[in-house]
Amino acid sequence: MSALNKLMGRGIIPPVVHGLLDYPLAAVLIVLPLVLDFDDSAAKWIAFGLGIGAAVLAVGTAWPTGIVRVIPPLLHGYVDIAVTVALIVLPFIVGFESHTTALVFYLVVGVGGLVATLATRFEPRMPAEHEMVLREAA
Repeated sequence: MSALNKLMGRGIIPPVVHGLLDYPLAAVLIVLPLVLDFDDSAAKWIAFGLGIGAAVLAVGTAWPTGIVRVIPPLLHGYVDIAVTVALIVLPFIVGFESHTTALVFYLVVGVGGLVATLATRFEPRMPAEHEMVLREAA
């Protein structure tokens, strides 16, 4: 596992950029399947569910762009890899590969997300942030 962690820490995209990209990715996964009107309702709702998951990851990752900051960045990276690979193979497993719009959407978002994830520098720990401390009155 250590070798995989080292690989995840060698990317060229800083964590802040990846964290900023997570929010539009979640929006794309939630909104575009509804706008594009996929022929297969399974494709629509699977993308919607993955979009909700992407939003939770974006909000919860311990990066400066996270709001709650409870998910370790490496875990975020591993989940991203699993989800993007799933986006690539799901049309063929679930059976909506004949629906061109859904197939292209899943492949483009999956491959784009996988490339962005593999190019991100996932740092194992976020540097300690300075907490605001009030000085004692004299």
